[in-house]
Amino acid sequence: MEKHILSKSTFIRGNQCLKSLYLHKKRPFLRDRLSPEQLAKFKRGHRVGDLAQQLFPGGIDMKPKSPSQYQKRVLEVGHIISTKTHNVIYEASFQFDQLLVVLDIIVKENEEWTAYEVKSSLGISDTYILDAAFQYYVITNSGLKLKDFFLIHINPSYEFRGFPEIEKLFVKVSVLEEVLKLQDFIKEQSIKSKKTLKLEKSPPIEPGSQCTKPYPCDFIGHCWKKIPKSQWPQPKAGNEKFYDFLKML
Repeated sequence: MEKHILSKSTFIRGNQCLKSLYLHKKRPFLRDRLSPEQLAKFKRGHRVGDLAQQLFPGGIDMKPKSPSQYQKRVLEVGHIISTKTHNVIYEASFQFDQLLVVLDIIVKENEEWTAYEVKSSLGISDTYILDAAFQYYVITNSGLKLKDFFLIHINPSYEFRGFPEIEKLFVKVSVLEEVLKLQDFIKEQSIKSKKTLKLEKSPPIEPGSQCTKPYPCDFIGHCWKKIPKSQWPQPKAGNEKFYDFLKML
């Protein structure tokens, strides 16, 4: 199987800024160093994903151990699905047209598969919908029909104390209707991102609001180098109450 060109994260990056996508793939040495806060945020996201797996116990973990295993995992997940050996798969890899996704949880009930993506947030954003739409596009075009697609996020009304009650901690929201409306856009944007990566140099995109929305770009130090640091965008504070709760687990 050929190596993928875009993953879910790089697709979202390219949708935010094609220059950021190009630099990420072609000039990674220009990237800003990750702050301790950013590293901690990544770890929190993984912890929330692990907790959410308890909503669907007994699954097989197919998380790739390294980038070199992505295509191998795609084939292995396909084998599990075709041989019907497991009804719950964690970190399931799918690939189509050199687009790769690793879905948090996929569950089969009554011979139909439902996808679940976990977010360590208190709600659903437009970017999360786009994220889900990209995953749906890749999974269904790879040959697997999905009955539904859910986003799982933290219940904003949950009281963060003691050991978590998993069923109360999380909220499941179907986003299938929104996801279906975005399928043509996903195809068009994927083509545009692939074309960008074939350029000889990065596209001439000036610094602007896209540098921080929806996520702070990690090439701000490069793209904003001619702008006084006093004018550089500042990171926003997170939900510290929830993050403190995770540290206790």
